[in-house]
Amino acid sequence: MFKFSICLLLVAIMQLNSCKSTAQSNLQESDDVGMELILNENYSGFEQEEYFLIKSQKELSAFYGKINRTRKPGLTPPIIDFDTEMILVWCGDSSATNYANFELNEKDKFIELHKLKSKTFKEESKLVVSPFSMYKLPLSPKSLKIRK
Repeated sequence: MFKFSICLLLVAIMQLNSCKSTAQSNLQESDDVGMELILNENYSGFEQEEYFLIKSQKELSAFYGKINRTRKPGLTPPIIDFDTEMILVWCGDSSATNYANFELNEKDKFIELHKLKSKTFKEESKLVVSPFSMYKLPLSPKSLKIRK
């Protein structure tokens, strides 16, 4: 009986390890763009939809100064190595009720950002939100082109 339970335990551990390694390799293959979500929040303070490409600590501090005006305590800026990375920020307007999904394509002279349509049901809400999302990208000298 003891040998049977040891064998069963070993088979279960082997099965779990094989599933884990498959999931990790699939995730690594799907991350070909290099766009990593850093932050999603519900209030940015911006009234119209805006996009920012932040390439320096000074620009990041200015952005956090704007969004932290009404927050006590404020959000802490992430630590970014601006020698190798940059940040893309999307700020939704006051009618946005959820976060945006994006597709990023790198062209010869620019980075094209395509905002995907949301398929969620839009509810009437009395909450005032202007969501924003922050993404980390590899540093590029190319400009940003937005396609809606």
